[in-house]
Amino acid sequence: MKKTLLALAIASISASAFAVDTSSQNSKNEDMFAFDSMHKDQFSVSGSVGVGGYYDTGSKAFYDDWATGLTLAVNYRNNRIVGYFETDFMLNYTTDNSTSPILENGSEFATDVDKAWLGFDTGFGIASYGWENDTALDAIDGAGDNTYEFGASAGDASDAFNVVKFQGSTSGFAYGVSYFETDDTHVDAEKGVNGYVGIEQEIFNVYAGYELRDEATRKVRGDVKVADADYQVMTVTGNVKLGEVKLGANFWIEDTSAKNLDKTNTGYYLSAGYAVTEDLTLAAGYAANTDEVTGMKDLDQSFMNVAAMYTIAKNMDMGIDIKQELDSGYNNVDEETHVFAAGYYYF
Repeated sequence: MKKTLLALAIASISASAFAVDTSSQNSKNEDMFAFDSMHKDQFSVSGSVGVGGYYDTGSKAFYDDWATGLTLAVNYRNNRIVGYFETDFMLNYTTDNSTSPILENGSEFATDVDKAWLGFDTGFGIASYGWENDTALDAIDGAGDNTYEFGASAGDASDAFNVVKFQGSTSGFAYGVSYFETDDTHVDAEKGVNGYVGIEQEIFNVYAGYELRDEATRKVRGDVKVADADYQVMTVTGNVKLGEVKLGANFWIEDTSAKNLDKTNTGYYLSAGYAVTEDLTLAAGYAANTDEVTGMKDLDQSFMNVAAMYTIAKNMDMGIDIKQELDSGYNNVDEETHVFAAGYYYF
């Protein structure tokens, strides 16, 4: 999942006091199917607003890629019935339409319903259906990333549609499974399933996840595409806290299998974060991956990134992340530098 400003804001909202909890401690009503009359205390509203953007030495342009925006979220709980609705109001801009990889038609404003789902708290987790929602694998695929924006992890569906999901944790054991579609039009969508199991402790967390999609049209390398291919991801992620230092790792294998062409991407990302003070955290990461494609030379790529995150106040944060390509995999292509910076306010 792309960890943009809005994704960070969503994560903060999801971790707030009123957000839906998937642990086994969130439902104590003895009547499992009790449903009270609706009233305002069952709803909670939160949000975030911020400004952010990117720069890279390849395009030499400043661009937004939907990092600047306003997020509004509504949580609902009525005994064991829970729900969540989130919408984004986003600004996208670029200083150079001709070279920016993000925008071709100038700056634009957009709105998007990012999540909309309704669920039932079983006491062991939440079973839900979402018109649009994250899949189960999104919860853990980047657990080893301690940086701000440019961490690497396994590919996943991210904002999927018609998501049927069960997700929870009990006594330090975490689990999740989901069915999803990658388009809001059923006949055009790739259909997939994914899930994970994990162990969550005060000092460390470790997870193993899997995803399978069929009838996928995937870009193999450059402009080469494979239609009607099976796509699967296997990943192991985790982190450990040692005093003021936090270490993390993401490992993955992505496999695209078609009749005449197969691709395998194997990679890993290692990161470390250090809390210099209560408000300031410094972090760094290193990633490497290898693409193996039938009939093509193996492509090896790597990069490193360094980040700083600062808490201005209880509800205000900012950060910067700088990524340096160490090996682009192409001899005639310069290794680029990428910069991301953002600041945001929660309300």
